[in-house]
Amino acid sequence: MTRVQPNTPTSGDAPTRAAARAAQRRRRSLILLGVIVMLAVAIAVVLVVFFLRGAAGEPESESAPTGDCLPSSLRITADPAVAGALEAIVADLAGSRSDCPDVTIRAEDSSVTAAALAAGSAPDFDVWVPDSAMWPARATSQAELAGVHTADLVIGDAVASTPVVFAATEPTVAVVEAAGSGFASLAGRAVAAVLPDPATVAASSAALLALQTAVAGDARTFTALVLGLDAGVVPTTADALAAASAAPAPTIAVTTEQAVLEFGADAQTPLVPIHPTDVKPAVSMPFVTLADASGETLEAVQALTTAVARGSAHLAEYGLRDAAGNMAGSTELDTEGASAAPDPADGANQAEVLRTWQVLTAPSRMLSLNDVSGSMLQPATADMRRIDLFEQAAVRAVNSLSADSSLATWVFSSRRIGGQDWQEIVPFGPLSDAAHKQHTIDTANGLDSFVGGGTGLYDSVLAAVQYMRDTYVPGQINLVLLNTDGYNEDDEGLDLPGLLAQLETLRDPAKPVAVIAIGYGPDTDQAALEQIAAATDGAAYQALQPTDIGTVLIDAVTQRGCRPNCG
Repeated sequence: MTRVQPNTPTSGDAPTRAAARAAQRRRRSLILLGVIVMLAVAIAVVLVVFFLRGAAGEPESESAPTGDCLPSSLRITADPAVAGALEAIVADLAGSRSDCPDVTIRAEDSSVTAAALAAGSAPDFDVWVPDSAMWPARATSQAELAGVHTADLVIGDAVASTPVVFAATEPTVAVVEAAGSGFASLAGRAVAAVLPDPATVAASSAALLALQTAVAGDARTFTALVLGLDAGVVPTTADALAAASAAPAPTIAVTTEQAVLEFGADAQTPLVPIHPTDVKPAVSMPFVTLADASGETLEAVQALTTAVARGSAHLAEYGLRDAAGNMAGSTELDTEGASAAPDPADGANQAEVLRTWQVLTAPSRMLSLNDVSGSMLQPATADMRRIDLFEQAAVRAVNSLSADSSLATWVFSSRRIGGQDWQEIVPFGPLSDAAHKQHTIDTANGLDSFVGGGTGLYDSVLAAVQYMRDTYVPGQINLVLLNTDGYNEDDEGLDLPGLLAQLETLRDPAKPVAVIAIGYGPDTDQAALEQIAAATDGAAYQALQPTDIGTVLIDAVTQRGCRPNCG
């Protein structure tokens, strides 16, 4: 029996065995090739997925998407601290495209921009990126005080930040840490502090706000610290860093983490940042727009905000952290960094503390009005009279004033010059003039030679305040320092209600002249002094014991700038 294989051709065209084997090999080759192609495709897909997942897990390499244009053009004015990072992020956005709307970035110090706005200049930007929200708040408040119309600004969310730190050499770090490494520790004077001018450097105003917070808002303590820091103020951040680096004694510069990182690149003596342990301030850089900005502009700003949020790597290249205070690549706040969510009110608070600083550190123009009535010769101690104690305290007070202050000395009793109760004995002059300062001290030491007569208090006070108002010097603290040990005894002159009415007439918030009154001993009309002080937004003290005289006078002089709210 012959077996016939299925589908086997029966005609004479049947293939030979060799041809059949060749056909079978070709089929096997095609099947193998298909398997190889399918395997290659599968491997490629796996590699692509793996790469994408790996990239998503590497936040430090994340950057703004390239090739995406902003929806409209933007004119940006940015502080130099953030301008470079913004330029890099904007360049990434456009990629190689040449058809994107123009985005121009102009670097300008925030204090310069704020001053121009406060003066009423029209904004030449669509977006302003200052190095602190303090600057738009300050520009607005200064314009209001000057009665100048300025643009309405809208402060948006912060897009970058940098902590405020103490910059120190390695040997100084140990001294700072031993003192507590906080703002409150500055009161101990363990190290000298160098502060860039708070009027132009936002980090310094943030540090002042931190200092005020660290002392729990105590006005006297804060004032004493401010007056101590004033001696270490330098014009710029670079000056502060150079001073800390070169100082022979332990010295810190109050600055930002970004500034320390930039300084370290070329420094002969490197500095390291010390993050304060008690209060952790930061300067946060917001996008500021105009209240009447167009919808297209706001849409472009929003797109740029998103791009900056994705461009943390570029922020890090310029020593900055993101808006929350995180370093590039971190997922939570660095433990030595700034607070994660700066208080939106910090900008206004920093502007206010800067105003306080300027009042406290402004040069004084002080008229010292001194009682030389006969009662000043009464004994205060077994071997000293009231006038003797006052003379000693007056010399100490003169020495406590800065060299850029000016001082005049008047005395009063009764009918010193005809019917006039007061007399100028040293005219105004700068304490930087050594001859004037010595003349003032010599006069203070010789006040006992002027003693005699009754107490012509009220007419003398009015004359002194009127003189200071007529000769008012802007930019200085114009005040009358009144020293007396008794009651008004001039029955032919003003009474207290008449004096208070006249002082009210002279009151001018734009040209304030405060009376700081000090009553010596138990015979003083302290109630009258308090009313006089209140009418001029001044303050009244009383020295009941001989030992109080020096303390009270020095306190009155050093607290001159925070009146009437020294606490």
